[in-house]
Amino acid sequence: MEFTIWPMLRDGIVKFFSDMKFFFTKDFIKQNYYKHFLYSLVLTVPTIWFMYEYMHLKDTGIGFTVFVAGFGAKAVNFVREWYYGIKYKAPWSPEDINFGTYGGIIGGIIAALIF
Repeated sequence: MEFTIWPMLRDGIVKFFSDMKFFFTKDFIKQNYYKHFLYSLVLTVPTIWFMYEYMHLKDTGIGFTVFVAGFGAKAVNFVREWYYGIKYKAPWSPEDINFGTYGGIIGGIIAALIF
């Protein structure tokens, strides 16, 4: 049996883009996806500002800023899902992680345009 990362990576990318459909359904509110989206958006803007001021992130392009914001939001939401799964036995939800990532990406764009 050969292990390869490419099918998992492909499936993750497809799921990332296909989860966007929940923005336009009742599940966006019902499953609390809006919380992950909004919290990540709100927390990303001051984080990117801090990185612009003290870590020279402004010296890079907007594409890298958006990448850093999305990756950071994904990491934070991943750790949150993992922690709540262990501590409160909450079910694992990759959609929550993806909606947090969407919020981070939008927050990164907003921060790059403001600052």
